[in-house]
Amino acid sequence: MNETLNNTTLKKIVYLYSEIMPYAISVMRALVEEFNVEVECISWDQNKRTPFVPENEKGITFHKRSAFDKQSIIAFLKRIDPFIMYVSGRMDALYLEGIMDMKSWSKCKIVTGSDNQWEGTNKQKLAAIMSHRLYGKYFDYFWVPGRRQYEFARRMGYPNERIISNLLTADSRVFAGAYEKNRTHKQQRVPHNLVYAGRFAKTKGIDILIDAFLAARKELNNDWQLTLVGSGDEISANEPFINIKGFMSGAELAENSKDWTAYCLPSVKEPWGVVVHEFAMLGLPVICSTNVGAADDMVVNNYNGFIFESGNKESLKQAIIRLMSATDKELLLMGERGHELSKKQSPLIAAYSLMSIV
Repeated sequence: MNETLNNTTLKKIVYLYSEIMPYAISVMRALVEEFNVEVECISWDQNKRTPFVPENEKGITFHKRSAFDKQSIIAFLKRIDPFIMYVSGRMDALYLEGIMDMKSWSKCKIVTGSDNQWEGTNKQKLAAIMSHRLYGKYFDYFWVPGRRQYEFARRMGYPNERIISNLLTADSRVFAGAYEKNRTHKQQRVPHNLVYAGRFAKTKGIDILIDAFLAARKELNNDWQLTLVGSGDEISANEPFINIKGFMSGAELAENSKDWTAYCLPSVKEPWGVVVHEFAMLGLPVICSTNVGAADDMVVNNYNGFIFESGNKESLKQAIIRLMSATDKELLLMGERGHELSKKQSPLIAAYSLMSIV
């Protein structure tokens, strides 16, 4: 346990979150275990994109966003009196009201996080001009996952010393823990099964993936399969070698990954993509588009996977052909390399990054 804090008084961290996901909870767990703090988290419970529902555990208590109004969230923050508060962006007006009240009586360090990439659009340029009004008056620090988001934080007026790294991470206890089991299984037989896991949405590029996969399989005349895991828009694919499965938890993905060869994230728009870290940690080669933010840290072209031009079906087809043409030994080596790359980030590293501001 780290001795950064005075452990005679149990201190509290508040998370004001949009839709909570398991990977965020893994960071909370690391904070509790390593720094002897308690975490209180309010998160959205209505109009969600996934069926995941968080459950209380030792040191972590979850609250439904729908249970709060302005008066009750102000009372909640005064009762908890956190020394750090993390807010997942500025999209919730109620959270912002709570922050403004808190600034009048508390010395709490308030951190926002974002996976927004700086793209230089007119909307972003306007936001940069209005950065204090949009960000500066609410948040003391800006927590980002990678270099594209670091540039966004800088444009929003935050200096180096106010930008924290390592926001987003896979849950290493779930995914790294399955790596050795996968490796042993695949040394006996490497499957020929490319997988996509995520939301079924147009921005994810699934239609391009299906078309590129069919073209690559036809050209090579092989036995490869494509598995699509997730929920959302209806997927149209009638071929017997395309398997469509429902939403899976992280533990379920880890368990099933022994039957998958490589992971593909073909997104047209993907600010980060924690799932890339998850599958690299599992020891699968990764194919992803140039628009995937996590590719900067987790995928090296031709080393542990392939990066293709976003939205370009021919570019994706060629990446899939290269994957399908690799030997079993080459596929295993790419997976091992990806697993090593994945170690640069973890819930523990994310927790220490947040606590670096204390």
